[in-house]
Amino acid sequence: MTDPGTPQALRHLRASPALFVLGAFVAFDVVGGPEAGWALMAGGLSGPVVALGWQAVRRERPETAFVVVPLALPALMTVLFAMDEGLPGTGADGS
Repeated sequence: MTDPGTPQALRHLRASPALFVLGAFVAFDVVGGPEAGWALMAGGLSGPVVALGWQAVRRERPETAFVVVPLALPALMTVLFAMDEGLPGTGADGS
């Protein structure tokens, strides 16, 4: 379980990549805008980075689950979206 001293704001920042991944999925598959999808995927890293920076300033050690999961989800989904949509600046066929 999480440390009871962990502020609720940090928990929300660490969970935010899931919302950005959902938004990127909608942008890629429903709207058909790969640029918007990749921008949302990049924006998804902002929450965990701010949370890690906040804890670094306060000299606290984050729990492993709150580092691995928020960073692994966008990494996995980036690979899957890249296989389906192609990387930014390239088409799905890689050219």
